[in-house]
Amino acid sequence: MRYPVLAPHKCRELAQQLVEGKRPAIDAAVQWAVVGDDVDLDLSPIEELASRLTEDALNWTDPDRDRYEGKVAIDLYEVLSSLPPEVLDDRGFWCYLAIRYFWDFIAWREEGPFADGNHLKYVDAASPTESVLPRMFVRAKAVRGSMGAHLAGGIPKATDFWRSHVVRVRTGTAPVVASVLAAKQMENRLTVTPLRATARKLNRVWSNMVPYVFDEGEARELIDGLWPDDASPDED
Repeated sequence: MRYPVLAPHKCRELAQQLVEGKRPAIDAAVQWAVVGDDVDLDLSPIEELASRLTEDALNWTDPDRDRYEGKVAIDLYEVLSSLPPEVLDDRGFWCYLAIRYFWDFIAWREEGPFADGNHLKYVDAASPTESVLPRMFVRAKAVRGSMGAHLAGGIPKATDFWRSHVVRVRTGTAPVVASVLAAKQMENRLTVTPLRATARKLNRVWSNMVPYVFDEGEARELIDGLWPDDASPDED
């Protein structure tokens, strides 16, 4: 498979030009990488998704933009998950997607940081937990399955929950546990302090258990056991 990439320094250069309102020659900066055969990756599903995400985002009236990110993270995962691991692990591919197709969506999602000139970390894929597209992919992967779409975008005001307690930690690599954790937070919401305490306890579990292999019943028993007894729904 031949697939397009942008070198990180080119990604940063093009991002700066886009922020300044210029129309850079993106295609001229693109290189092509090869995995396996030399058949070109069909980019049309990605382009169609990006157009739809951007259009829908601009019509999103809820101030909680994280919920939209979660809702469409499942769509991004479905379009990209069949690609070879070598492609998904290639930083240059994520840079290309961000600049070529998803720039307007990312600029909308991180409107505040973009306005302050703090835009690079959201597009250059240096950190997959900060850059918008990789973190969406990880978020959706963490709760893939029949409940995925409902969970990924179902928790209000959940930016910290996803980034700090799922995407950036090992919980995000155990989909059953991550899904049960998200469902618990959606049903019986913890505020910041008790949530962080519970997440710390969950992180310590990895030292003597193997959550990767938990089934739903085992995951539910684990999360229920860690949840504060006096927890009650809270809207922050």
